[in-house]
Amino acid sequence: MERVGICSICGSASSLNTCALCGRLVCNNCFDHSRNVCKQCSSGIILSEMSSERSGLI
Repeated sequence: MERVGICSICGSASSLNTCALCGRLVCNNCFDHSRNVCKQCSSGIILSEMSSERSGLI
């Protein structure tokens, strides 16, 4: 079942995906399909990974 509505990030009317971290309903352009999260949460994941790599945790 496809959900259609307003994207929580960009405000466009589109089919929506649910972010696995924050639960926002976002359009395909605002969704990182490889991580199953919205682009705002994806940015946080990437920054966290970069910080961990620099500190030698990964």
